[in-house]
Amino acid sequence: MRKTLFLLLFAPLPFCCGKPGSEIPSPESPAAARAAAPRPDHFPARIWAAADFERLRKDVLWSGRSEQVNIPVYPGNTTALRAAMAESRSGVLLLSITASDYPRMGASNRVYFRYFLRGTDALTVRLFNLDQNLSHSLKVSGLVQGSWSEATADFSAAEPDSAESGPIREGERMGGLTIMAETLGGQSGAELIVDDVICFSEKAGEGNSDNEPFPRRVILVRGFDPLEYYHPWTHTDYQVIQQGLKLENDWGVARGLESPGENLKRIRLIVDPPQAVGENTRLRFRGYCRQTARVQAMIFDLTDSDNRHIVLGDLAPGLWQTVTLNFTREGVKNDGNQTEFSAGHRVDDLFFLVWPEKGGEAEMLIDDLVLYDAGER
Repeated sequence: MRKTLFLLLFAPLPFCCGKPGSEIPSPESPAAARAAAPRPDHFPARIWAAADFERLRKDVLWSGRSEQVNIPVYPGNTTALRAAMAESRSGVLLLSITASDYPRMGASNRVYFRYFLRGTDALTVRLFNLDQNLSHSLKVSGLVQGSWSEATADFSAAEPDSAESGPIREGERMGGLTIMAETLGGQSGAELIVDDVICFSEKAGEGNSDNEPFPRRVILVRGFDPLEYYHPWTHTDYQVIQQGLKLENDWGVARGLESPGENLKRIRLIVDPPQAVGENTRLRFRGYCRQTARVQAMIFDLTDSDNRHIVLGDLAPGLWQTVTLNFTREGVKNDGNQTEFSAGHRVDDLFFLVWPEKGGEAEMLIDDLVLYDAGER
């Protein structure tokens, strides 16, 4: 007798497309089993989705049992997600992304996660593709049992003939992520707990010389890819544009808007509900600016009731560039009463403030924003 543990992450909503692909997927027929890849040693080219299961979210939804005892131990981590034993497919646990946040995948995609596993040494990881209305499956084997470990499912390594749907095309939207564990002999003590899921892509055929470490935990991701009308707040807090200004594609970026009553432009990103920062909190994004005299990034520390800011220097005008800011080490409180930005402090707003050059009109664009814990300082 076989029993199956199911953990569905970022799964498609029931109404998605109104097609069979929105149903709970079958665990059968994954791609051929492969050994799980190790934890990446560098920050990826782009992170397009993540879940840390710390607090219920509006941009990321999940269903499962919160686990607060058996979890990876590091500062700021309090919760993981436990899968339940399902006697049938109707008992599958579900985690989903809202329709407005279906992210675009790359040409070379991977899914990293922490896991605690007992009762089997293999997992099937499945991505649901909204554009193709089907799933991409990969089975990883040789996993550790009985202790927390890490794995990376490499979807770029799956042979097209062995995957049920072939390769993922760059720009296609992810509607769901499923992790399944099949146990032999109906083991009643079988367990599957997952934490810190990070979906990312690399640039195929290119090396990565980035010295920034792979995130320990991702707190927030913003890709600005959905159509603007999905986000009513963007009309006052930022504008999504999809053409012009040397954009790499038409997926969308955030553009600063005039701040009422002030001679500056502003981008505001609401963190709802507030999220906890980590031991080494960093903000990374791609930015473009021109005719700017001063650019400042701010995070509102709800725990200390004040903004922490960093002034961005040496931004080359008219060019897209990747910027990484260390708010744990460099963030300055606006009131001047400096306190430590400790793991567990909650934040509820991110800001970019842009002052123009004299006689000019400042322009600021951001894309691929990630707020994350980089790990030990």
